[in-house]
Amino acid sequence: MGLTFDSVNTLPRDTELIIKNARIIDPVQGKDVKEDILIRDGVIQKIGKLKTEGMAESLQQGIGDNKKSSHFAGKELLKPLISENKNFIKLEAEGLIVCPSFLDLHVHLREPGNEDEEDIMSGIQAAIHGGVSGLCCMPNTVPPADNECYLKYICSVAKEQDFNIFPVASMTKKLEGTEITDFGILKENGAIALSDDGCCVQDSRLMYEIMKYAAQFDLLLILHEEDYSFSRFGLMHEGFYSSKLGLDGISSLSEILMVQRDIELAKRTKAKIHFTHISAKESVELIKNAKDDGIAVTCDVTPHHLSFDDSELESYDALFKVNPPLRSSADREALEKGVLEDVIDIIASDHAPHLEEEKNTTIKNAASGVTGLETIFAASFTRLCCKSNFSLNKLIDILSVRPRKILGLNLPSIKPGEKAEITIIEQDRRKLINSDFFSSKSINSAFMNKELQGFISGTINGRKIRINS
Repeated sequence: MGLTFDSVNTLPRDTELIIKNARIIDPVQGKDVKEDILIRDGVIQKIGKLKTEGMAESLQQGIGDNKKSSHFAGKELLKPLISENKNFIKLEAEGLIVCPSFLDLHVHLREPGNEDEEDIMSGIQAAIHGGVSGLCCMPNTVPPADNECYLKYICSVAKEQDFNIFPVASMTKKLEGTEITDFGILKENGAIALSDDGCCVQDSRLMYEIMKYAAQFDLLLILHEEDYSFSRFGLMHEGFYSSKLGLDGISSLSEILMVQRDIELAKRTKAKIHFTHISAKESVELIKNAKDDGIAVTCDVTPHHLSFDDSELESYDALFKVNPPLRSSADREALEKGVLEDVIDIIASDHAPHLEEEKNTTIKNAASGVTGLETIFAASFTRLCCKSNFSLNKLIDILSVRPRKILGLNLPSIKPGEKAEITIIEQDRRKLINSDFFSSKSINSAFMNKELQGFISGTINGRKIRINS
């Protein structure tokens, strides 16, 4: 059997997969060691210094003149082989990092309704390409995920593909912000959280009732914060560059006022809330104070908000049109500081695929949003670890362990008996992002034609394995 590159392969049962000489970083165990890993049938069997010489000889007996065992090492990938007598693949990971794979808390899969932009299967391919073995899919599909039928469908596909998709159901029917959905039924049918992402409930009394209702069912609320009276008709952040370019601006008050409101409501209702894709420095301050007061609040930031500011729109490049908008350099710096100081809990991609014609147009007509599943690690590593001396171990914790903590999931660990959910990283590799890089159906990346460092060499999810070229 030969493994194909840049696609997901399912290993036959009884195949033994050995990762040799890996630097294993496991935040759950506080582990950072160089060891080997033996995996069989998608489950970790042993960790330590494992001998493979006899296994290699068994392999060679079955492959005729080929005297090389199956392996890959860094940039040099050799075609894996399996003998007729013993299923055995060796991945030589000298110089590579092995860690628990990532979970992306904010992803738009576009199915149903906009499958030409992305569908569940292409979204899974993109996730695995980016080292992600689990994702939360947002409810703003067409029709929205406001009923149990959609949730059952998502859960059935996830089970069939042996991939962790956690559906987020809508808080209000049709995402209209007027009538609450049936939280209990949605939770019973697989909803891991609730959100009207892409929309924001404007009615404060209704939001108060939503929080009380969610607290009864112990359901997390993932909140897109936007006061439409400040954002309506806006195309970018309101500031120096919006004035210079003559474009209608979106004041940061649009986010700040809603963050402030919902912190107060969460304080009174004891609801668990998570602010997604925060963008303003004042939001960071409000969240820090809320945490200090013991309010159950967490938050995330996107790699594009960490990496860019509103000056990117000076060339009218619609790839940088997102919601919330890229804000000032002072806001960007505050977001980075928020990550460094643990005010911001995690990084999530807000993966929002769009067709070329939806982005390759005027700023006014362009859709908001960028893809992000496949660059979530490289973009974060480049910004934080390469430019700000951020700990790689902490970044892995932010991408892998903390999202699962927020969602109340089992924490991923590389130890015997655990399912193999593993990401393999080549931290020194640099690559220019271009259209050939993507597995997603859409290529509207903010990092297009940017050089990033730190790439995923492979992802293992049970018996599924992808090796990236």
